[in-house]
Amino acid sequence: MGPTWAFAQETAVHALRLMGSGLFDEHPNLRIILGHMGEGLPYMMWRIDHRNAWVKVPPKYPAKRRIADYFNENFYITTSGNFRTQTLIDAMLEIGADRILFSTDWPFENIDHAADWFDTTTISEADRAKIGRTNAKLLFGI
Repeated sequence: MGPTWAFAQETAVHALRLMGSGLFDEHPNLRIILGHMGEGLPYMMWRIDHRNAWVKVPPKYPAKRRIADYFNENFYITTSGNFRTQTLIDAMLEIGADRILFSTDWPFENIDHAADWFDTTTISEADRAKIGRTNAKLLFGI
């Protein structure tokens, strides 16, 4: 289960630690790319920021803002290894199509499976162009 669960969970925890550390307060222009549709983080943002919200205790980490703020401003996610349309649409609703990059996850996933899925997934052609190339061009300045 390492590649399908443990690696993703360890990466997600590491990303959360970076967000909570105050790193992005000191370096607001830093960008980090997470694979596999964000290692599950897009779907946990509300819970992460609102868990036990009824308890009036300030967070015990140095970050000055909500974790979701850092995730939405400092992170990009890729489609690598997660070729499911429902998951892509959920990610688009959470982080926005401007923060998603097409990726295949070779050699763990077949490139043709990724390409065939992406070419036919039910998203707008404008979003397909962003996710497929424009976002990477802008992020990497190419």
